[in-house]
Amino acid sequence: MNWNPPERPTDFAEKRLIEAILNGTYSIDSYLPSERELCEQLGVTRPTLREVLQRMRRDGWIEIHQGKATRVQDYFKEGNLNVLNAIANTDAVISHSIIENLLETRLLLAPTYFSLASRYHPQAITDHVLHLIPIDKNPAQTGKDDWELHKKAALLSENPVFLLILNGFEKVYLQMAARYFAQDEARASSETFYRQLLQFTQAEDFQAVFDCTREVMQNSIYYWKMSMNIEEEE
Repeated sequence: MNWNPPERPTDFAEKRLIEAILNGTYSIDSYLPSERELCEQLGVTRPTLREVLQRMRRDGWIEIHQGKATRVQDYFKEGNLNVLNAIANTDAVISHSIIENLLETRLLLAPTYFSLASRYHPQAITDHVLHLIPIDKNPAQTGKDDWELHKKAALLSENPVFLLILNGFEKVYLQMAARYFAQDEARASSETFYRQLLQFTQAEDFQAVFDCTREVMQNSIYYWKMSMNIEEEE
């Protein structure tokens, strides 16, 4: 039995076109080549390409008008959640600004789902956090552990939308986490958060859970920018 079927032509072509948009080959407000040229470049048939273009139009990547060239839209303004998922799972290099935007989104969401999880399922949160202290010194493992904690809290918040949003950028988070947690300060900040989360959950102080989560999410943006500065200096 073949458990790894080859990638469908439509999926392959869509992925490559999205990567070309993200890496600037086809920038916002520019126009895609003709269907004939795209078919040749991607190695797909015209019906396959048209299916791909319709999918990309639906998600907000492009604008199609009969008899006119296909225009690349501002996908952040015109796109939907499928755009976020595509960005997170692309093989293209994701810009630092997009990662910062994702971290700022997490800053808005995480305090709520952690405080709700602590309120509704304090024992489950306590049991999970106890396994994270002391924090692992391996940056990649720490990143995985931290991600699983966020997913656990989102699940226990009893609002499934939180988990759907997190699942949308799992790949990009795990990629950046190894670099982020290579910093001693970042690991120390997260371990402090885990201890506070444990303390405030057990004390049933859910506002304190909200506040300490917001603080560590704000710190994470600062430490991410620090890691980028270190990389540029090297």
